[in-house]
Amino acid sequence: MEYRIIRSKTLEGLEKEVNAVLGEGWVPTGGPMNQPFGFSGYFQAMVRD
Repeated sequence: MEYRIIRSKTLEGLEKEVNAVLGEGWVPTGGPMNQPFGFSGYFQAMVRD
C-alpha cells in the first residue's frame, strides 16, 4: 500500500489535485484537513494498493 498527502493553499486547488489522482488509483482516506500554522492550506491523505 502507498500513502500520499496532497496539499494546496486553496480548497479549489485541493479539489483539482485530488480529482487528478483519483484516476491513478488513489483513494481519499479520511476527510480534508486545514492547517493554519506554517504552511497555511488544506491537506488530503490518499492511499492506493
